[in-house]
Amino acid sequence: MRPALYARTCSSAALVVLILATAPALAAPLEMPGGLLIEAEDFAERSPDDGSFAEPMASSHALGQQAVFRFFPHEGRCTYRFKVEKQGVYYLWLRYAAEHGPQMRWALDPADPPDADDVRRYDVESTGALDGPDAWRWGRLGKMELDAGDHRVVLFGAPIRIDALWVGRKDAPVDTKAVQQMRAAEMRAHMQHPIEPIVPAWLTEVEPYRLPEWYDAIRVCVHTRLSLPWREKNPDVFANAGKKFASLGFREVARHIKTGSEPAWWPSAVGAVLDDAHEVNLAKQIIDEAHAAGCRIIVYHRHMEDSYLAEEHPEWTARDKHGKVIIKRGPKICFNTPYAEFLETRLVELARMGADGFYFDEVHMPKPFCRCENCRKKFREICEMEYPEEDNPLDPAYQKAIELNNITIEQTFRRWRKAIHAVNPECVLLVSSNTYPTLDDRHTTHRLYQIADSMKTEFNLPVRPLQAGRWLFEGDPTIVRPETDAMLALGYAIARDACGGRPPHVWTHALPNALHARFATAGLIAHGTIANLDHSEATIPDPELFAEAVALGNQIAPAFAGARPMRWAAVHFSEYARDLDMPLGEEAWRNVLHPTYGMFATLLRARLPVTILTDSQLEQGRLDGVSVLLLPAPERLTEAMQRSVQAFEQAGGVVIRQQADWAWHSAGERLQQAGAGLRAAMADAIDAAPVTVKGGPEKMHAVSYLHGDRRGLTVALVNDFSWVFTGRAKLRNGEPNPLYQEAITRQPPAPCRNVSVSLQLPVKVESVTDIAQGKVLATQANGAQTRIALDSFDCTAVLVIRLTEPLP
Repeated sequence: MRPALYARTCSSAALVVLILATAPALAAPLEMPGGLLIEAEDFAERSPDDGSFAEPMASSHALGQQAVFRFFPHEGRCTYRFKVEKQGVYYLWLRYAAEHGPQMRWALDPADPPDADDVRRYDVESTGALDGPDAWRWGRLGKMELDAGDHRVVLFGAPIRIDALWVGRKDAPVDTKAVQQMRAAEMRAHMQHPIEPIVPAWLTEVEPYRLPEWYDAIRVCVHTRLSLPWREKNPDVFANAGKKFASLGFREVARHIKTGSEPAWWPSAVGAVLDDAHEVNLAKQIIDEAHAAGCRIIVYHRHMEDSYLAEEHPEWTARDKHGKVIIKRGPKICFNTPYAEFLETRLVELARMGADGFYFDEVHMPKPFCRCENCRKKFREICEMEYPEEDNPLDPAYQKAIELNNITIEQTFRRWRKAIHAVNPECVLLVSSNTYPTLDDRHTTHRLYQIADSMKTEFNLPVRPLQAGRWLFEGDPTIVRPETDAMLALGYAIARDACGGRPPHVWTHALPNALHARFATAGLIAHGTIANLDHSEATIPDPELFAEAVALGNQIAPAFAGARPMRWAAVHFSEYARDLDMPLGEEAWRNVLHPTYGMFATLLRARLPVTILTDSQLEQGRLDGVSVLLLPAPERLTEAMQRSVQAFEQAGGVVIRQQADWAWHSAGERLQQAGAGLRAAMADAIDAAPVTVKGGPEKMHAVSYLHGDRRGLTVALVNDFSWVFTGRAKLRNGEPNPLYQEAITRQPPAPCRNVSVSLQLPVKVESVTDIAQGKVLATQANGAQTRIALDSFDCTAVLVIRLTEPLP
């Protein structure tokens, strides 16, 4: 049930909203024109009250994005309380979903327990389903003659789901959209005052860090999950993995050093240690063996679970809403405990052993948030609110708890980063973003990725279905789903640019064959990332699958070492604007996410240099090198963002603001008109763009980079790679995955032909080399413009352009 935050009065409807002293966690009924809305999950009492009956559930189609399921057996009942000011006739309505047509029983102000004479009956009509956009309807249970004062309604169990009750007029209750909008307005009032500022004072401490040269120079890595069982299953591979991977051409290995909740593989000063790890330091052996093979090693350290600590300190464990310990690869431990200090000790130990980096996977803290007593106490102290018990996105306390969860993650990684870099400044922290590249999940924020040395993400994560709001794409032809290749490109751009242009590590697993591996590697590196190719432990080493991809990655890597994306155009990705609409997924997509995708995709298709700018980067005025700033949600900028935009404009920068008639969420002609409108608005800027690319197929991508010495550019061209399969070779039941089997037969797209690159730079071009093909290319100068014609290529072309002098 939502916390009691507000009390309201509606004299026009002769209703008084009451927050009862007997139920301090009871949310206020919602005052609406002509009546009073009571959410079904806001019952004053329920019986039985043991979790077996009337459980709240998330539902994106419910009024408050939450409904009540398990509303059975018949003897169960929920009681709802309200108060009216005046005597009169009122009607009781129920919003429900039902697959069949059972009989509903209810009672007004009954005895306790209710007498048979108190019970009324209503014949429920089937809605055809238990959830979905068309599953819910209002049914008028009956008429009530009420005296002024307090009243109770009891609903008895039935095989249906219930969403809300309405006390008021005879005709149909209030429009459901109006209810959601009022709940959202209540929630936004809290979200406009976040717990942590967009740019807290501590954020300046991350500015001086620069990636070590070794990390920037290697653009293809191998990932293996050689967990402890492989030590006995295949001791040769376990002991000599670095040498075997080096034989394939890999110079960087990501390898397990702690897989789950097991004891440490080394003689740690804290916690449980493997029985033989005091005599045999497995962690150091693994690190030293990789180094001896000529490889850098990123150690996969599972940082969320620990069975020993869960037993020694059960009060440290992360909990779900039922108070149960959260289990994945063992019991999860909450960071709002001394566990963060415990882990710091272990990470420093590994850094001193020579680990070149840490691979921090998954979510860090539970989603949507941890419900242990430590988190509850911290929440109450900071927010002065009761901790949310249910997953209701329209509850302000729910959104605040997500904020606090994210802050805890940020605080923890700030601590670890400082400690690890104090031991070894060249030890890189790869911090998982989980669903961040999908744009539509509040788990983790832009602040974390200013802290992170590099973001860890996954190849197909930007296009995974069923994130918040993505149900809009199912069954509604009027709402467009962004094209797959554009979603991938934007996901990689966010993963890269949220970290200040530092290359993210992109895990790429279950590649079916060498063709998929080569195109995946080319696409990832072209977009400024590190291709982290997952190698099955059973086939190490596998030259047939990986040799071509590794050779390509090593060949083109020098073009990206020390280079950063050219920031000619920057699209603002506003988490702040998105979050205000996120509880109403459709609103977030229409108002923020679709415009962000639309603007980015338009520039991607035009092959213009485009990057992403986060909220904190905009507030800080980090617009160096940017000529064109695109604002998908210009009406929802903070004062600090507005000051940065104003200063940018005053310095001569071009600002493109989302226009009302740019309907990026639409399909067909209206979407095309939005793209044409954007191109027209920035026509003058496009004419002066430093890099433009013509020709080739529509889904060929071009990404431009500026070298660290400013005397060179890299223009990376890559054929469509959105057809590449990553995922599972086998289903969870062990059967072959039919999608994987189908992917093996896929053919690559046609080669890219008639491609040319035009440069408009204030200095002259000295030389151009396509290092993917190993060819020096001719140039044609015409005034300030230089044109470069390319030979056809099947997968990628990577142009290294050297200039006669540095760019100003």
